[in-house]
Amino acid sequence: MWIKSALALMLCMLLALCGAGCSTGGDAPPPVGPLATPTPSPAPQSGGTLRMAVPVNSDYSDPLLVDTEELLNLFSLVYDPLIAVDESGSLQPALAESWISEGDGVWLVRLRQGVFWHGDIAEFTSQDVYDTVQALKSYGSSCYYGWCAERILSCDIVDTYTVRFSMSDPGVMALTSLSFPIRRNDLGMLVGTGGYRLLGSTDESISLIANDDWWDRTPYIRAIEVYERASNETMLASYEAGQLNFVPTDLLTAGKYSHTGVTNVLDVMTQNMEVLLCNHEHEIMQSRELRLAIAHGINRSRLVTNVYMNRARTTDVPFPSDSRLYDSRQAVLNYDPAVSASLLQGLGYRSIGSDGILHDGDGRELRLTLLTSATTENTTRSNAANLIASQLLELGIVVDVVTAEHTIGDEDSAFIQALDVGEWDIALVGFNLGIDNDLSEYLLPEGSCNFGHYSSAQMETLVYKMRLAERESTLVQAASELQALFVQEVPFITLYFRLNSIVYSYDIKGLSAVREPCLMRNIKDWWMT
Repeated sequence: MWIKSALALMLCMLLALCGAGCSTGGDAPPPVGPLATPTPSPAPQSGGTLRMAVPVNSDYSDPLLVDTEELLNLFSLVYDPLIAVDESGSLQPALAESWISEGDGVWLVRLRQGVFWHGDIAEFTSQDVYDTVQALKSYGSSCYYGWCAERILSCDIVDTYTVRFSMSDPGVMALTSLSFPIRRNDLGMLVGTGGYRLLGSTDESISLIANDDWWDRTPYIRAIEVYERASNETMLASYEAGQLNFVPTDLLTAGKYSHTGVTNVLDVMTQNMEVLLCNHEHEIMQSRELRLAIAHGINRSRLVTNVYMNRARTTDVPFPSDSRLYDSRQAVLNYDPAVSASLLQGLGYRSIGSDGILHDGDGRELRLTLLTSATTENTTRSNAANLIASQLLELGIVVDVVTAEHTIGDEDSAFIQALDVGEWDIALVGFNLGIDNDLSEYLLPEGSCNFGHYSSAQMETLVYKMRLAERESTLVQAASELQALFVQEVPFITLYFRLNSIVYSYDIKGLSAVREPCLMRNIKDWWMT
């Protein structure tokens, strides 16, 4: 309708201009025929079967013990959280209908009434929330939702539909930790309150059907079949064989599966950020001007294109660009070799030979050690490190790249040990930022991910200002102030947030606002032709 109206308006303006003095006489213009009506998009319809996969020998017994992204997606279909986190990081009501602060980190949470466990076995109540929290806390930090357990000091039942939480931090950010699934293990495997319920299972597959009694709107896609596959590569092969029609993947070459009218490939934002840490214990990296020169000397777009095959989104700050906390006004560390050269010259570095290498006043080369990681299966990050080294060499900075083996989740890997030892000036690393976007672990002196030993009283104040903010508006303002200081101080250099992909059949429609970690949060809006 907008297109038709806009074209009509442009036509009227054109005729008015001609009538006002553009005419040169002669025959009147021919009459204009009716405008073509745009073809309306088909309306969502109920039906269809989505076919996805999980790893072989997956444990379906307890959603709190999820250990793969595929299982996380499956459990999100069957179980609901108290509070959901949308694609921008905002809190959304789920089993919790509302919440109100009582001060000092105490929140009164009102639950939805009339919500039943699948099969109308029993009504959902405060007791279910309490029991889930106790189980979660008994698992400790080793489980996926361990960070939630750490923030919940206590959970008390007020009445059948009201729970009181005492949180470790008083701010609204702490409520993100109420995004874990609520379950009742005494009801059996895969019995929840979510949009899909268990229809049946075999040794190799699980069948789900839309929950017509869901407290939210019944999903359009009627059925979901879940098959066990050995690996993501096997899942993609099964897709090509027609056995699956929905496969999330972190494969950089996922774009090759795109086929008009057959297969869509949707890139989705993640919380996985790639950064260049600066070792503040080394005198050379204590120079803010040098850190700024490095930041302006790295062509992020070239890295994204040449190494990550456009599966990343650049950013200057440690917030993803789709977060409601992201402040686009702080996108100031753009690629600018002239700025880098000026900063380096101001520090007293000069080129004294034909090779363009910079030297300090004592004639020593400007040389840095760059530590990064690689595995036998994936050398992407080490490839990026080598490209960064070549870009900095164009500025006259010699960079020695040191690559150490790393296994995800292995705190004793050679790479982690090398980070701890600190015999590096800069380090290319990847972090999985929490969905609450709390930067404490990266910017506070005691932070577990502060391998560069950055310390700033002003930055600490802003980190805590975010954590203490009890209102959304106060939180957004604190995040903006933190980003403004970040691009001035450059405690480390944020490069980009990685993108993953979904390979899916062309007949699956309505995928919007999809992002990790909960890819299927909005599945009720998906439908199939």
